[in-house]
Amino acid sequence: MILELAGVAAGYGSKTVVSDLSFGVEPGQIVALLGHNGAGKTTTLKTVMGLIAPRAGEVRFDGQALGRMPVAERVARGIRLLPEGRGIFPDLTVAENIDVVAARTGAQGAMLKPADVYALFPVLDERRATRSGSMSGGQQQMLAFGLAILGTPRCLMLDEPSIGLQPNLVERLFGQVRDVCRAHGMAALLVEQNVAAAMGLADRVVIMNNGRIVFEGLPEEARASNVWHYF
Repeated sequence: MILELAGVAAGYGSKTVVSDLSFGVEPGQIVALLGHNGAGKTTTLKTVMGLIAPRAGEVRFDGQALGRMPVAERVARGIRLLPEGRGIFPDLTVAENIDVVAARTGAQGAMLKPADVYALFPVLDERRATRSGSMSGGQQQMLAFGLAILGTPRCLMLDEPSIGLQPNLVERLFGQVRDVCRAHGMAALLVEQNVAAAMGLADRVVIMNNGRIVFEGLPEEARASNVWHYF
């Protein structure tokens, strides 16, 4: 198990948003974290990333409890977050975005380098000199995904990556997520409102309701069960 949550509770101020979360993600596995708006999905990702400290339980990565480990150290260990609303520097060109992030994640010994991102997304290669904020939403999301996988990522967390994308671009992006995870043994935790697309991509599904897990299993088990009232 590369990522494991064991009895995790977290929240903001006096409010506890998620409670008793226990699930894990294997290397190379894609887990879809689903549920209605406000179910606690993004809070879960922020807790794993270290943006929120758990109030109870443990987040473990590669068998080690992360405790209050700083975000930068989690990134260095291979935990990456592609946040909702892209995750790019809009005033920088495509090439500048990629070079800045590549420098921070470390080029030496990197599993995925700028050349790999350009090969994965030829449109970014064509637009190296384009200011990233002027590109289409689909192209910006491709860049954001490319930035998230630079270096040596071991667990990629994606928060609503399909927002604002046309269906054909969602299919393409999700296909690339699958290919990268399979090729490099990278785990992925996907938060997504497009339930059909998420279930088509995921190996396992975790469904949350009011901050708690109400279902965990295979996508086909979720389709056959009575879980749709949670959406």
